[in-house]
Amino acid sequence: MIVGGSIVGVSAALFLAARGVTPILVERHTGISPRLRAKLFYPRTMEAYRAVGAADDIYAIERDRPRSEFAAVVESLAGAEIRRWRLPAAEDHSAVSPCQGAMVKQGDAERVLRTRAAADGADLRFGHRFVDWEQNAHRVTARVLDDRSVPYTVEADYLLAADGSASSIRERLGIAQRGDLTLAHSMELAFNADLRPVLEGRALALAFADQPGRPFISWTTEQDTGAVSVGYDPATTDPDTAFTPDRCQAVVSAALGLPASAFRITGARPWQMSAWVAGTYREGRVFLVGDAAHVCPPVGGFGANTGIQDAWNLTAKLVSVLRGHAGAGLLDRYEPERRPVAELTVRQSVQRLAGAREQVSGGGQLLSEAAVAGGYRYPAPVVDAVGSSAGTPLPWADEPDRWRAEPGTRLPHRPLEAAAGSSTLDLVRGGRHALLTGRQGWSWAEAARALDPDHAVLDTVVLTPQALAPGASFTDRCGIGEDGAVLVRPDGVVCWRAAHAARAPHAVLKDVLQQALLQ
Repeated sequence: MIVGGSIVGVSAALFLAARGVTPILVERHTGISPRLRAKLFYPRTMEAYRAVGAADDIYAIERDRPRSEFAAVVESLAGAEIRRWRLPAAEDHSAVSPCQGAMVKQGDAERVLRTRAAADGADLRFGHRFVDWEQNAHRVTARVLDDRSVPYTVEADYLLAADGSASSIRERLGIAQRGDLTLAHSMELAFNADLRPVLEGRALALAFADQPGRPFISWTTEQDTGAVSVGYDPATTDPDTAFTPDRCQAVVSAALGLPASAFRITGARPWQMSAWVAGTYREGRVFLVGDAAHVCPPVGGFGANTGIQDAWNLTAKLVSVLRGHAGAGLLDRYEPERRPVAELTVRQSVQRLAGAREQVSGGGQLLSEAAVAGGYRYPAPVVDAVGSSAGTPLPWADEPDRWRAEPGTRLPHRPLEAAAGSSTLDLVRGGRHALLTGRQGWSWAEAARALDPDHAVLDTVVLTPQALAPGASFTDRCGIGEDGAVLVRPDGVVCWRAAHAARAPHAVLKDVLQQALLQ
């Protein structure tokens, strides 16, 4: 059962349904929030959507919208640009991923995900309100009010709390938020305006006005609605009295560089910028995902992407456990894998907010957005049979093109000959593990087929030169020989690799699978 139907909750529903598990999702709202939220989706997020058939629909929306590739510091939106930079999600990622980033507003992405999840069999109950729950060693029993306020119960194996930063589930469990709950205070002023004449040909996605309060200006990809967020000091400013209608109009007018007649303010909302990670991600059969588990400043656009990757990681484990292919202890690995990623992401976001250039608070260098959003590494439960050639500890995040299939990192993308745009990542499918070998890895392939002749848990592919696109080397990219092998989890993460053939490949692979699946 999933509580919360925003981007993370509905992504989790789709990830489960696409793999043959029918989730029940409960969300008290029926519609999609009109508020401006995420609109930067990094390649690793799009890879997850590609795996469940949703990426093309999201890209189609992007193609129908004006180009949004840059951010800028401006005198005003209609005024001169002081400086601009290309957003990382808009850069060319073809060398490391079959997917480009997507610049699509969150509401549009959610519509795609809702449609796809329902088509795959997810039970989506919008307009139903989650009330409470109880759990024991075997199940979760939830109490829900339907869209007519009629109570009913839901029996579920597990409960995923995707109910946002103010998560009532996290609060009831007494899980602390570790970090800074009030990094900054801002007033968000929503408006309607036709921004197309102002933005025409500039390909801007967002802007910061070089004005008092450093207004942050964002808008929808249709360029017809937006918001101006301006900072204030709560020690000297009461937002309820300071932001009068006249002042709000003046702030928006100055930030946009437009007369008051060119826009209409539709709402004003104070909000607190936070940076925290939940003290734990799990309590029994209840798991926190997305903003229920972590919140970071919006700089970098990491928030939604990090939450979606929580869902991608956890749902892959749930499918393996619910199918009986893995022991329940596999779920214990969710927090040790995802919590450090959230901590890293929060630190990096805070650093960007502060404008630091050298050190993150608590240690560590400023990493690129590509490294933060797609180049992180999970702790590996299975010893790497290849090892580090440098003999030095591996970083927890690095540029995606620097990884060589070290356990805990995402499988390197190598283009395949089979179809235009196809990738080694496409060989991991159906919620199963995949064993990928070099062209001389037949002994590994035979061992895998003997262990799992029905391909219930494990798919096997020998990557011959003919299978790869011209100039694409799989073994070199993965740091193995042509008789080596790489074992990949259902979420596309490498869990083990062997540089060469083994004397007893059947025994080795059986042991590795047992460790990977906790059988």
